[in-house]
Amino acid sequence: MKTVSRMIFRYLLAAFGIAFLVLTVNGAVLIGVVLHYGAKSQQEGFFPVGEFAESFTRTDGGFAPDPDMEWQKHFAWAMLLGDDGEILWSDNLPEELNHAYTVPEVAAFSRWYLKDYPVMAYRNDFGLLVAGKRQGSMTRFDFYMDNDILYALLSGVGPLLIVDLCLVVAICLFLGWRGAKPLREAAAGIGQLAEGKEVCLPQSGAAAELAEKLNIHTVAEGIETQEKLNQTSRYLQKQNALIRRRDTTRANWIAGVSHDIRTPLALIMGYGEQLAQQAPPQSEQQKKAAAICTQSQKIKALIEDLNLTFKLQYNAQPLRRTAVSMGAWLRQSVADFCDSLGENYSVGLQIREPAGQTVLEADRELLTRALDNLLNNSIRHTPGGCDIRVTAELADGWFVLTVRDNGAGYPEVVLRNLTGTDDPNAPHILGLHLVQQIAAAHNGEASFRNDGGAVAVLKFAVQGAAE
Repeated sequence: MKTVSRMIFRYLLAAFGIAFLVLTVNGAVLIGVVLHYGAKSQQEGFFPVGEFAESFTRTDGGFAPDPDMEWQKHFAWAMLLGDDGEILWSDNLPEELNHAYTVPEVAAFSRWYLKDYPVMAYRNDFGLLVAGKRQGSMTRFDFYMDNDILYALLSGVGPLLIVDLCLVVAICLFLGWRGAKPLREAAAGIGQLAEGKEVCLPQSGAAAELAEKLNIHTVAEGIETQEKLNQTSRYLQKQNALIRRRDTTRANWIAGVSHDIRTPLALIMGYGEQLAQQAPPQSEQQKKAAAICTQSQKIKALIEDLNLTFKLQYNAQPLRRTAVSMGAWLRQSVADFCDSLGENYSVGLQIREPAGQTVLEADRELLTRALDNLLNNSIRHTPGGCDIRVTAELADGWFVLTVRDNGAGYPEVVLRNLTGTDDPNAPHILGLHLVQQIAAAHNGEASFRNDGGAVAVLKFAVQGAAE
């Protein structure tokens, strides 16, 4: 860290040095041009004094400037002096200046000040116009600049910029070469280390700090350090290979177990349905057969969830994205779920427009699986019955799907596990975890909380909602 801090400090100093050097060179060039051409006679008047003076006309009462001149925006006062020094015309003239002027006083106007008033003078056909500004409003210098100086400055801008650019590039290249020198030395030391040679880094600067960190002084120590690096690399490769084999083994095991279970499970379900049909209505045999079918369906769903969550975790489940009208999909999915719903349960659906007209590019089957998992979760954990409410709405560019029930809610240990806190004593949450994975696969998110019952919220980004 010390080396990094020093390098940052050096480059900051270099930046300030470059700026100072460029400004110094430009200032020297400017002063040289001015000194070369020297001081020459001042042009007679500056705008708007010249135009102001030339706008005067003779009137019945004396003299007056053009009323459209608006000279008051530039000057605090003005007066027109005749050849004898008398005031022919004045406007807003200070009291101490309201008198006739002698030839020496008029000559003093050429020094650009009158009684500490900055003034500008211009000769017209009637006399001498003197326009003044407020005291202390400006500072004037008695030097001259003719067109030669101006043209020289303008013509020298291009070459000066080229010189500045070349100067900055040269300084940056030099600083870059100096800054890269420790890195070149360190790279040379690493090359020597790879060849089993002694590493001899400088005893000062960034390379010295690197040498101190490495603590390499002898050939044997260099070889030992190199071997440690090689050992570390081999160890990491072995660990990566073990992880890949573990994942492959896990995938094959899950796929094999699922395949092996499906056949006997299908037989159990078939025999269970057959026994339920053959047994007398409301008999004990029929109840047991129905329980066999129900539990078999749960096992089948569990196996499917296990396969799906593993595929989603390792990106092995391709998303079959199609244009899904969310309103129509929700109505159909809720209606299909209610077909097998018990009498102690009710499901209400509310779609707040324009959510019903929203179309998402999504995998319809995965969305249905997520919704079914949420609805079945409410039923599974409230055997006595509950009311389930499904709500869809648009909020801040998201399609928000909320599933709420009035049951006992999620156990706190389940909520902790859903937020990433592993608890070995937590109950089974594979179905809810699968909901999270499906939402994430669609660049969405899923959250769970308790609010008078279990509340699950799915959010999917919407590119645009239909009007």
